[in-house]
Amino acid sequence: MILPLRRIDRKLSDTDTLTVLRDSEYGFLTTLNRDGSPHCVPLSYVLHNGALYFHCARAGQKLDNLCRDGRAQFTCVLHSRTVPFQFTVEFASCMVDGVVRIVEDEAERWEAMRALCQKYDPQALDTPAYERAMRGMPAAVMLRMEITAMSGKANRGQLPG
Repeated sequence: MILPLRRIDRKLSDTDTLTVLRDSEYGFLTTLNRDGSPHCVPLSYVLHNGALYFHCARAGQKLDNLCRDGRAQFTCVLHSRTVPFQFTVEFASCMVDGVVRIVEDEAERWEAMRALCQKYDPQALDTPAYERAMRGMPAAVMLRMEITAMSGKANRGQLPG
């Protein structure tokens, strides 16, 4: 499902929206606090097999919120540049709605962590640094966001560049 946009002239194609989601360096995950107020945190993530994966500690507000109500929204920006003397910003962004669940399957947990490492430091895979990082896996909670809706937009309806 595509999230509706008020400014349809800024809508990105599905392909460009996925590019923004795949290639952004980080994003912001918004969950719901017990009182219904938003809780937004920046985090690293990876788009893998059609879902977003990220990890967290075994305790904290984000995990508490997601265990109580898995609904969440994720937003990322791939390009952002202030245009001098025009009082505007060139950008390309993506917004995703979905449901977040703890990944229980060990094979999926390890595959998701490898995908995260591949995204952020591909040349370090299968090195001693990677092996050290993976030794910490048992302490991490891996989360998967199943995407239910998304939209992408840019100030001119296309990726800057």
